[in-house]
Amino acid sequence: MSKLEFKEFVKKNPNLINYVDKGETCWQKLYELYDLYGEENDVWKKYMGEEVKKQETNTGNGFKDLLNLVKGVDLTAVQKGLNSLDKAIEAFKGLAPSGATPPTTNYEPRPTYKYFED
Repeated sequence: MSKLEFKEFVKKNPNLINYVDKGETCWQKLYELYDLYGEENDVWKKYMGEEVKKQETNTGNGFKDLLNLVKGVDLTAVQKGLNSLDKAIEAFKGLAPSGATPPTTNYEPRPTYKYFED
């Protein structure tokens, strides 16, 4: 089975694209199934059972999806997470000696085009 034949199979069965987009499978796995079993096998029942969902090309859908994502965020959980992170940072600051300065190095970069004579 060639890659071109697999591409034609995917064009005939656009449900496969939805499974990959959702993250339920990957193209490599689908190609391996196609290579092993061909087009006419019961393996494909799992992927062909659902109706094809037409993807709208409206640009407003991205904003709607983002808005729905923001609606689903639990702000109290986010606040608790930020508070615990702030406490952890303060605890690490307490471990460092007060008035300590970070170590400095006396590194001087070598001139890039310097000619060294013997």
